[in-house]
Amino acid sequence: MVHITGNFLAESPLSPKAREALADALDQGWSDPGKIAHSAAQARILRDQSMESLAQGLKVRPDELEVLGEPALGHFYAIGGLLRAKDNLVHSSVDRKEIFALARTHGKMIEIPVDISGRMEFKSLQKAAKYSGVFALQAANGETGVIQSVDELVDTAGHLRISCDYSIAGTRVGLPTKWDSAFFDARAWQGPQGIGLVAIRNQPAWQNPLPHIGALRTPQSASLPLLICAAVALEEWLEDEATEVARLRTLSAELREALRTIDNVDIAGDLTESLPHITSMSFLYVEGEELLRKLETAGFSVDSGSACTAEDLQPSHVLAAMGLLTHGNIRVTLHHSTTSAQIRELVEAVKSAITDLRAS
Repeated sequence: MVHITGNFLAESPLSPKAREALADALDQGWSDPGKIAHSAAQARILRDQSMESLAQGLKVRPDELEVLGEPALGHFYAIGGLLRAKDNLVHSSVDRKEIFALARTHGKMIEIPVDISGRMEFKSLQKAAKYSGVFALQAANGETGVIQSVDELVDTAGHLRISCDYSIAGTRVGLPTKWDSAFFDARAWQGPQGIGLVAIRNQPAWQNPLPHIGALRTPQSASLPLLICAAVALEEWLEDEATEVARLRTLSAELREALRTIDNVDIAGDLTESLPHITSMSFLYVEGEELLRKLETAGFSVDSGSACTAEDLQPSHVLAAMGLLTHGNIRVTLHHSTTSAQIRELVEAVKSAITDLRAS
């Protein structure tokens, strides 16, 4: 899958306030909050304030929230903490590669198919709910933007424990009425890379999945400056999002309408049931890698391959599961700074690239 990351479509650019907060934190060189010195006490206060702010923004309790300096471990912590040897790991066919890897390592898994819109099939989930296990619920897909009906799925899951993946959805999708753990990534609200957040609501059912001594639930290795930056970014994001979400949905609609004028194009998911800022499209008779080069020449820095394994240029398992074209694909992610004029520039670049590649 191609993911446009350059120019105005840069992936999770830090907002001005977040950059300022990060610069201030780095300048002061925070002490270790675990020490007893005065500077450490000050660092603990700042850490606690940041965690309270993040908890409020994510609508969880501060005592439920843990920070990870290794976001790549977020799914492992959220799911692995609930998963027992006898359990099945229930997940969708469009889930992240990390979930597939965890399921295969665990050895007992049930994969739930999706329809052409990217929504999970309820009947298959009903069958899976007859067994004990953990349901890995991806609130929104990072490649297509498709949002799942989280409350309906949770109701269908019955007694399965629920581990929610909100690493892409962020605050754009509300948490379901019932959940046991959840994972967030600060990049979802244009925060810094390197901050993951695991919320643990069902503390009795959750056990630290890594070897450990003591009661700490995570390694406590996250950077304090990055944590402060993530909290500031979320506060600013929530202030802007009320007006930005409608504007971004309008821009995405403009983008999709313009791209549908190109022959033989698949656009994944219905915008009304998707995140407002993500559009995934595939073009017949076009090689993704060549399209990547064309767009780079036009001034757009792009990635290619499945969104979670972009380095190997592999076709998207998400699009394959939906029954859509897996080649000649690009994914566009809009941000609060994106303008209508920039969308028009992108559309012209895509049209020109497609025309050239199909004529060659």
